[in-house]
Amino acid sequence: MELTVVIPIYNRSKMLSHALASLRWQTFKDFVVIVCDDASTEELKTVVDKFPDLKIDYRRYDVNVGQFKNVMRGLEICETPFIKVLHSDDLLFPTALEMQVKAIQEKIDAAICLGGSIEFEETKEQNLINILKYHKPYIPQSRTNKQWARLEYYSGYLPSACLYRTEFLRDIGGFNIGLNAIADWEIYLALSSKYSVVAVNEPICAYRLHANQVVKSFYLNADDLKTKDILWMTSDANPYRERLGLSSNQISYLIYDVFWTNLRIALKSNQKKILLKKWLNMANSKKILLPFIFAFPWFGVLRILRKPKVPISTLKSLNIEKYNDYIYSILSCETLSEKLLKN
Repeated sequence: MELTVVIPIYNRSKMLSHALASLRWQTFKDFVVIVCDDASTEELKTVVDKFPDLKIDYRRYDVNVGQFKNVMRGLEICETPFIKVLHSDDLLFPTALEMQVKAIQEKIDAAICLGGSIEFEETKEQNLINILKYHKPYIPQSRTNKQWARLEYYSGYLPSACLYRTEFLRDIGGFNIGLNAIADWEIYLALSSKYSVVAVNEPICAYRLHANQVVKSFYLNADDLKTKDILWMTSDANPYRERLGLSSNQISYLIYDVFWTNLRIALKSNQKKILLKKWLNMANSKKILLPFIFAFPWFGVLRILRKPKVPISTLKSLNIEKYNDYIYSILSCETLSEKLLKN
């Protein structure tokens, strides 16, 4: 086997069925699936049993450890050269694995292969698909030049759109399980500081927007998960800090950027007073307020002058009908037509 697809999951039985269905239609067949069931209360084994044509290693664990520790369970038992983490609420397009495995095989020093992603949502009627955005993969320039200041900005980066070289992923220690929300972004940061990155400039996965998404908690208030993760990730207490290859200026920039983002959200919110109070409490407790104020001119100039050249992502460049039909076919449990596969 060349590839292992790890699906970390807690409940979401219906979405698991969709994710596995998208794997069933892959043009690349040399892969095994590891479903890491994080002590779900739903019966997921019955879902897995509906896909006998896939090589699935179903592992149910009795203790819930959270998404990144659960991902590490899959990495620990992976026996293939390449590994992909597919979130249970996302879907892969039919040629995703074929294109990414080929791209990373062609560059032996590449640790990660990125891909494009399409955002979609289901309508209230649950019988229509609304495609919202297309994100092209974006590989930043070397950190030794102007773009170091925008390390937090990786346009088109989405965990399910990534494929990793297992050896390199293990060499740097795998995912940082001390992070609650951004360990998948942090591993990208760590890998890109030591190894090269390749990309497939086509849609790899469909990213589903829904009410129970973990990322929705990132910016709900000023003491969100991402802020706490950034502060811990850049602290001396983080045992993985050195692998990121960040200078003191880069660390300061990342901290100021997440506080600036939350301040803007608070100012635009209908709950302005509540969020501003939380923002001030967080800034004071972490002793960020005064440094943020004094460093703001430096920070503001960097945001303007060192903005990366991000590739333009437009739905007009895609055959939207093809991707819409594929997503709809998976979600409605209909059989893909031969015509769709040929496209």
